[in-house]
Amino acid sequence: MSGIYLLIALTIIFGASCILLRSKNKSFEGMICKFMASFGFISISVLGNYLNSSNVRYFSLICIALMFGFCGDIFLGIKEIAPTFKKKLIPIGTGYFLVGHIFQILAFMYLYGMNWYAAIFFPVGMLLALGIIKGLKMALKGPFAALLCVYYGLLVWKIAFAATLVMKEAIPANIMALVGACLFLISDTCLGILYFTPVKRKNLFVTAELSTYYPAQILLAMSVAFR
Repeated sequence: MSGIYLLIALTIIFGASCILLRSKNKSFEGMICKFMASFGFISISVLGNYLNSSNVRYFSLICIALMFGFCGDIFLGIKEIAPTFKKKLIPIGTGYFLVGHIFQILAFMYLYGMNWYAAIFFPVGMLLALGIIKGLKMALKGPFAALLCVYYGLLVWKIAFAATLVMKEAIPANIMALVGACLFLISDTCLGILYFTPVKRKNLFVTAELSTYYPAQILLAMSVAFR
């Protein structure tokens, strides 16, 4: 297991470096560290499956989710050095992350089957997103506003689903998945505020977003190794 801990440590270092560099407005260097950290998430899950290959289907779904997240990181990272294309890159990156969350939910379904009680939280999340968009007066209209409502609904559904996993079997992997799901909600909420509201203290929200995003991805990847 020493290899998995080394990968986790390296991923944390790259994630922390990205947070530090972004706080100092070094977008290009921060983007490179972000890509390295994203590669680390995938590597942790792959090595975790190698060490414990008893649940290959769960690993496969989680790995696909992490790869979609990696693609989302690429598109959102490019906008830092090519702001001209920001309006095009944000919807594309959001779409990739949305698909990644869908695969995470499918991974949870594979473990214990569909949970209809958790699915009730999907429309709850959509209504919550609509309230946030209206309350913060976000500059969102039409299809993209609808996309973000669906996105938020998936995040809230995923938290509810992960909570049912812990209630059924309170093992470390399920607890990691639940904590990671909660951190994703915080991270993406900060991201929405950054992108669609006139934030005055931008660095504060950038730090909060990245400081929750990296642990969320690491915990999700670790749920493969520690299942």
